[in-house]
This record gives sequence, C-alpha cells and structure tokens, in this order.
Amino acid sequence: SIREAIDYNGDEFVSIINKPSFKKTFGGLIQTDVLKNAPKGFSEGHAHIELLKRKSFAAGKHFSKAEVMDPAFEEELISVYLELVPFRRYLNQAVSV
Repeated sequence: SIREAIDYNGDEFVSIINKPSFKKTFGGLIQTDVLKNAPKGFSEGHAHIELLKRKSFAAGKHFSKAEVMDPAFEEELISVYLELVPFRRYLNQAVSV
C-alpha cells in the first residue's frame, strides 16, 4: 500500500523526505535493503522507482546521553517529533486506505 501511495502521490513523499529540515534532523531515510528490479506492476522508468524498490521506510535520530540529560532536551524532542509528523502521516495514510 505504501508503494501504491508513492505511485499515486510520490511527489508529496519526496517533498517530505527532501525537505532541508528533515534531512538536517534525520539525515534522510535509513538505508535498508532494496529490490534489485522494479516491483511487480511498476516500470523501471517510474519517476519514483528508487522509492518503490525500498523494502522499508524509516527515519531516525540518535541522541547522546549528554543531549538527553540536557534541560532543553524536552524542547529538542518535541522539535524532532514535529519534524517527523508529515512523514508519519503520509505512511499512516498509505497503510490505512
């Protein structure tokens, strides 16, 4: 269903993961295994073929112990979460449709 969402509206997903603040916060998507060929039903020439070949979609951020212990950590955590919200919403909508 995520592939179908990317096929239907991949430009929105690309804009979310290519947003400078998303890249700064998460460094992009976590690198995972990808299919060698286009998934069934999609052509190699698809505009978002590299996303369609992905087996998973995840982003993450590591916090050091010092960051976690910092009094401003709560604000940082909220900021990181808010940056993740559009990504999460896109994927949740894809799997719940």
